Amino acid sequence: MGTPIMSKVVEVKLNRPAEELVAKAKEAARDKGIHFVGDEQKGQFAGNGIEGHYRINGDTLSIRISKKPLIVPWNLIEAAVRSYFG
Repeated sequence: MGTPIMSKVVEVKLNRPAEELVAKAKEAARDKGIHFVGDEQKGQFAGNGIEGHYRINGDTLSIRISKKPLIVPWNLIEAAVRSYFG
């Protein structure tokens, strides 16, 4: 078997101002018990076995997931992250 992927980057094209996106993500994180610290340029999050950080550059949001539960597939993690920042 191959080496497991230890981190993954998800890129999202912004469809609203970064300030609104971050406010929505903070609210969603709080509702789910996830620690979220950041602003409209960069930040980090951790909770439910997932850790990562993000950076906003122009109209692109780059999210790097650095830790996830082994039993949770990457596509599920990616969908959840997109829902927080979408």
